[in-house]
Amino acid sequence: MSAPLFNRRLVPVILIGLLSAMPAAAQTGAPTMRTLHRGVETAPLSLTLEDAVRRAIDNNPELAIVRLETEVDTARIDQTRTAYTPVFSTTLGRSSAVTAPANFLLGERGVDIDDWFSSTGVRQRLPWGSGTWSLSWDTSRTATTNPLTSYDPTLQSGFEIAFSQPLLRDRAVDSARYQYSIAKRNLGSSDLRFREAIVQTVAAVKQAYWTLKAARANVDVQERSLELARELARENKVRVDAGHIPPIDLVQAEAEVAQRRENLIRAHTISDDAEDALRKLIVNANDSGFWNVRIEPVESLSVIAVLPDIESAVAKALDVRYDIARAGRDLENTQTTIEFLANQRLPDVRLETSYRGNGLAGTQFLRGSGFPGSVIGTRNRGFGDALGQVFSNDYPTWSFGLTVSYPIGHSFEDASLARARIERQQTTQRIASLRIDAAETVRRAGRQVRSTAERVEAARAGASLAQERLDAEQRRFGVGLSTTFLVTQAQRDLLEAQVNLLQTSLDFESALVNFEAVQQAPPLAAGSSIGLRGANVVLVPTTTPRGLFRPGAGF
Repeated sequence: MSAPLFNRRLVPVILIGLLSAMPAAAQTGAPTMRTLHRGVETAPLSLTLEDAVRRAIDNNPELAIVRLETEVDTARIDQTRTAYTPVFSTTLGRSSAVTAPANFLLGERGVDIDDWFSSTGVRQRLPWGSGTWSLSWDTSRTATTNPLTSYDPTLQSGFEIAFSQPLLRDRAVDSARYQYSIAKRNLGSSDLRFREAIVQTVAAVKQAYWTLKAARANVDVQERSLELARELARENKVRVDAGHIPPIDLVQAEAEVAQRRENLIRAHTISDDAEDALRKLIVNANDSGFWNVRIEPVESLSVIAVLPDIESAVAKALDVRYDIARAGRDLENTQTTIEFLANQRLPDVRLETSYRGNGLAGTQFLRGSGFPGSVIGTRNRGFGDALGQVFSNDYPTWSFGLTVSYPIGHSFEDASLARARIERQQTTQRIASLRIDAAETVRRAGRQVRSTAERVEAARAGASLAQERLDAEQRRFGVGLSTTFLVTQAQRDLLEAQVNLLQTSLDFESALVNFEAVQQAPPLAAGSSIGLRGANVVLVPTTTPRGLFRPGAGF
């Protein structure tokens, strides 16, 4: 039998016939082939289709992987937001330096400088306009042997506020906001991918469910066929013993029993494989005992009623297919990339401003007249004096200006923008291709539903006629007007017709499942797995604005 051999349209006619024709051995409690084949089992699990789907959504590991991917993308959004997190920094240290006597004022031994210092600050990128600001506070205590110094030790303190604002490049969109937009859109794509994976998983579960149900029905068909062959062999033995037919007829009947016994063994194997295929989709990985539970699919077969409206299904698919929607988000991402790279081609013009208040204290040397003047006294000024000067505008330092930078010639941003525009064209064409594929897939799936529905009706009629022929042949055989060969052939024809009915029933059920699924998501190809994709978030450090000063000015 072919792989997609079974489905839910097992037809009440066959099942009623199977139940009504059970052999006497089964009725008296004699061991059956199924009992011998499966051995001792635990209590079976009666499983509805809805329960199977629910178990798959709760337990399927591949679906759980995709579900977790949405959480990963949520974490990526949080990563991009860290670009706006205030950054606190502090430095505490000590340094010592001995300066060589480069001039006569420093004496013969040079100058010793011993310095204690600390600096604390906060900086942050603003979530709008891409501006950055910083606040810093620094203090120091410096002791020196320099004869020209006015303080020893020297206590210094300073407070600085600075701001940098881009006016062209980075103002509309910068790296941080670009990454946030992409990450936020990718989260939506992950949610669509999860929904798509649910559709594919549900379709796979339904296919496996109906395959198992049809496989179990096929076992029943093979058992009934085997019993018919055994019954014919018993009748032939009686007739051979009575001398009414030649022994070759008994040999032929027993050979047919052996062949059908082999078919039954194969049917059991197919049924067990189908059961494990369903288990794989719905089993809880932590429940090892579930592999030993016999699954009994109890869902009733679908009834062939109104056939699908293919054109309406195509229109629906083009509106709601998850893969087309995800491709649309990819197109939005490429457009955002183009806007970002186009902005990066602009000149980098920035407004830079800063203000700093300084304070000075310590032990001040009072000198007499002349140069450098002899020390005639000292005056002590505490650290509080330095703090007061910081906020009293005694020693202010400020800056205000513009910086401009622009690459000369073909820049990296120019090349990147050209590439992004090509990628946008590729994405547009991919969406067009997806829409064509979706329409073709849905139309083909709709035709499959229609054709399999007609096949089921034809197969049902064939099975009914094959049963009538077997009944007639057995009546003729009973009165000596037929042969073992003709009865055996009629039994084979009935078996073939019943298996064909199972096959067409499965095909119809599979077509229904597929038609429902492809309107929302593309089918998952055999052997393929659910793919994941994600974009790494690059750390965007917050710069520290320091104001704008003339090089070499000594500030």
